[in-house]
Amino acid sequence: MSVNTTPVAPRPIPLTIIGTNPASRTYRVGEEDHSLGNCLRNILVKGMESEVDFAGYSVPHPSEAILQMRVQLAKTAKCETADDALVESCEALEQMCEHVTRTVAKRHEHEVKIE
Repeated sequence: MSVNTTPVAPRPIPLTIIGTNPASRTYRVGEEDHSLGNCLRNILVKGMESEVDFAGYSVPHPSEAILQMRVQLAKTAKCETADDALVESCEALEQMCEHVTRTVAKRHEHEVKIE
């Protein structure tokens, strides 16, 4: 069986929301690191620049797989909460990944299972 066709069951990711202001929050995501943090930050800052005043992330210690992401909405944002902006950026990242998977599968004419 090819590595590309092995089904991967989705697993819950530990998430803690820090802060009570709905327009400015910090998210603590377990089992994640710079790979996800940098992708989401770029989408928030460059793809949603009219919605977001600030987006940043840190990995507090390299021995712990914990990502801290800070999102602050612009005063003119159409998103109601920082949660909405983060969800929108996750959906955009998912669409990008699906596009890359389809493009690679098409170019190399290999059977790649897309779920």
